[in-house]
Order: sequence, then C-alpha cells, then structure tokens
Amino acid sequence: MTDANSNISASKPEPYSLSVVGIGRTGAGYVDGLLRTGEIEDVLMDPRARVAALVIDVGDRDLQRVDGYAAGLKQRLEEQGVAPENFHYQSISLDMPERDELIASLDKMADGKSWLPKDIKLPEAGSHLSRAVAKAIYYKAYNDEPRILDVALTNFANHAEQSELPARIMVCFNLAGGTGSGMAIDLTRQLSSDKLTKKIPIIGVGQLPHSGDGDAPASLFASLNELDAMTKGNGKQDNPFTGGFFVVNTEHSWQRLTSYTDTGLKAVRDRFRQEVTNKFSQDCFMRFAVRDSGAALTHALRAADESNKAGKWMLFNLAKFTHPGVQVLPGEPLSKWHKVIDQWIDHLDDFSGLRKDFRSNHADVHVHVPREIGFDRIDQKMEQRMKDSFLTAKDSSIQIENHEFFDHLTSYADIVLSGLVSTDLDRYSNAQAAYNKLNKGEQKMCHSMAT
Repeated sequence: MTDANSNISASKPEPYSLSVVGIGRTGAGYVDGLLRTGEIEDVLMDPRARVAALVIDVGDRDLQRVDGYAAGLKQRLEEQGVAPENFHYQSISLDMPERDELIASLDKMADGKSWLPKDIKLPEAGSHLSRAVAKAIYYKAYNDEPRILDVALTNFANHAEQSELPARIMVCFNLAGGTGSGMAIDLTRQLSSDKLTKKIPIIGVGQLPHSGDGDAPASLFASLNELDAMTKGNGKQDNPFTGGFFVVNTEHSWQRLTSYTDTGLKAVRDRFRQEVTNKFSQDCFMRFAVRDSGAALTHALRAADESNKAGKWMLFNLAKFTHPGVQVLPGEPLSKWHKVIDQWIDHLDDFSGLRKDFRSNHADVHVHVPREIGFDRIDQKMEQRMKDSFLTAKDSSIQIENHEFFDHLTSYADIVLSGLVSTDLDRYSNAQAAYNKLNKGEQKMCHSMAT
C-alpha cells in the first residue's frame, strides 16, 4: 500500500505543504513550475506551512531560470509579510570532476571496485552524461568533503519536516536523462531512509521522452527496469517512493504543437517546440499537484493504491487540444473549435505513450477549456474515448472534473490512469532494442544500479 497521506481529506480539502527535489534540466522545470503556481504562495501564507525546494544539476546552464523564479517568490513572500524561514530554496551546480579524482573517490567508497572504467572519457559539464557517470558524480558530491549533497539533503528534509500541515515530497527527473535518472534512485533512497525522521510520503515524477527527442534511448530501458524492480520491491530494499510514482507523457502535447508549425529555421523552430512542450507539461503537472489543496492528487494516489497491478505507477497524460494560433484562430466559428478539439480527443490513444492493449480500472480526467467553448460536449466525448481505449469493460470508473482555463486560445486535459508498469509503455520495446545493440561495457554505462 502506498502512503497517500490519509490525513489529507478528499471530501474537505485542507492546506498541505508540497516540497520538491528537481534533478537535471527536466527536474528544474518541475521546480520552477511549482514556484510559479499561485497556490504555493497561498499555502505559504499559512504560518504552519513549510515548503522546501532543491535543484541539482551538473553545470549551471539550466539553473538560471529556476533561480530567478525562486528569488521572485522570496521577494513576493517578504512583501506579504511571510516569515523567510517558511520557504527554503537551494540550487546546486555540481562540477565535472577530473577522471582520476572521480575514480579515486569511487574506489574509496566501493572498496576499490569503481563501476566506471579507469580509462573513461568524461564529458564537459552541461553535456549529456551517462547514468553511470551521473551516479558517480552524485556519490562523490555526497561523500567527499565538504559533502555538499549530504548537507543539502539534510537541510531539505529538516525544513520539510518542520511543516505543521500535512506534507508531501516530490522527486522529479527525466526517465531517459543521464543526470536525472542516474541520480534519482540513490537520492530518493537516502532521503527516505537516512534523512527523513517523519513519515512524509515521497512521490516520484519521471518524465518520458517524446518523439521529438529522437528514438527511444537504451538508457530509458535501463531506467524503467530499475524503477520497476524498485517500486515493486525486490526483497533487498524497501521502495523509497512511498507516495507512489507518476510517469508523465508529453507526446500528445508535442504532436499538437508540431503538427501545424512549420515556419522559420528548423533549428530555432525545434528548440522552441521543445521548450514549449516541456514547460507546458511541467507547469500543468504542478498545477494538478497543488489544485484544491491537493485533493486532485490525493484522489489519483488513492485510485492507484487500490489498483490490482503490482508497482502501482500512474500515467499523467497531458492531452493538448488547442494551442494559440495553431489550426484554429480567434474569431472563427465555435463549430470549428469543437471540430478541432474532437480531432485531438480522437488522437488520445495514438499519443498516450501506452501500448494499445493497456487497460486501467480507473481514470481521473481534468478538462481545462475557456468558458465559451463549454464542457458538456467535451466531457461526453472524453468519457466515451476513455471507455473505448483505456478502461476495462467491467468494474471500471471515471471521474471528470471541469476547470475554466484563463487562456481563451488553449484547451487541454490532465488524464491520470492507474495500474501502470514499465512494459505498458509503447517506447519500452524500442528502448530495449536499442539496449540490446550495445556491448556489455556500453550497457553498464546505462545503469545506475548494480546489474
């Protein structure tokens, strides 16, 4: 059973404190997504609340934006008279160590049996890392003086535990990224077993790559297998993700944006598409996490807890139906807007990130559209599509909630499906094929756990 923090009532939402660790560029995106929600500011107005945010990356290129958001939040809280100790923020830019220095550190930790080859060529900070190298950098920063990550995790946990409100912690990263998925497992274990003294649920948030990122990498196969074994419980160690595990799918949002945007230089266009897709997905997930004092999140966690599948992962599928200036324009007939939305609801099973034979026994759907579009038509079509493509024929349930979206040109749905395991993902087999093409040494570099 996962710990969904049962003292948070779904029927009468009470405030709760959400703290977050973001690892790598993707993880940093989730942290700044949380910091920019108005809800987190509302929570911090309660003197009982404590919110901690920690961002870790190799190099500082992807930390500047989240640092700026954190500074802005601190200033707004100060202006509103919120005690500065209620909010704790730290970002850590790890250096790329020299090879011999890194190997020596690992040898000391692993009784002379470093998992890295002695002749490994390390990339520059800010470049892509293998998961094995990221794990090594994490442990060096955790164990070697001044033990920067050991201290940072201690401070993070201490602050989160000071909350007098119910609390949750999220650890966010990219499932295919070297830095994020390479560090996340060990960090979460140490946070759960060594740092926290109170029973605060830790929720994993792993973002899937989309087709715009290229073919499914071998590292994704290794990452999914390790997480699958760990969250099921392998008999050696407890699952550190005590609050559950979300897999975030961005494929639908990527497809929606890219299908009708072909102007400009390809390199510039693709970079813009990537940034918009990732940021929108991360922002939407964090709005979901804090919505209605966490009632939406609580409901999804409880549904996953009741699932009859081992592991109890949840798919968070961000399905985008309209995008500003793409395919349908302001002032065009409402019938055209409905037609476009219907078209992209019909694409749900094409871009869900799931195998066609996957079925869940429950779905939470949060529909976000402008008021003038209306909800009834969309709700009916969403319900039918979920029943046809994602839910079991018997004993399944669906909960649809409606939310007026502030942007009159954007409509989308947050869809949460419970009962997911790694092999239910459509990119799993492609990632496995990529992994099987590697030699043993190359495969070893894809892992952050002993194989």
